[in-house]
Amino acid sequence: MDKAICQHALDRVMLYLQSYGLEPTPSVCRRALALIDDCLAEAGVADMDACDTGLLPGGVLAMVFDRLPQVFDLSEPDLPIQRPPILRGSIGYGPPV
Repeated sequence: MDKAICQHALDRVMLYLQSYGLEPTPSVCRRALALIDDCLAEAGVADMDACDTGLLPGGVLAMVFDRLPQVFDLSEPDLPIQRPPILRGSIGYGPPV
């Protein structure tokens, strides 16, 4: 049996939040469910066929992820610089100075 868009969205949101380090507490789950419910209501999803089309870009799932930073405090991860700084230099095309 295929998952409904609300179940699919909740799975994706909870996985996304866990990757940010948020624990899947009941409070976090309720906030995620409220967000998904708001997006479903705004999209006017009433039947299962409409739910399936919500997986398309611009659908319910996209709405949920667009609004996720408004509901949860998702700070950018502090990652070290992955390359040395870019400095202007010569690559040897001109005469030596």
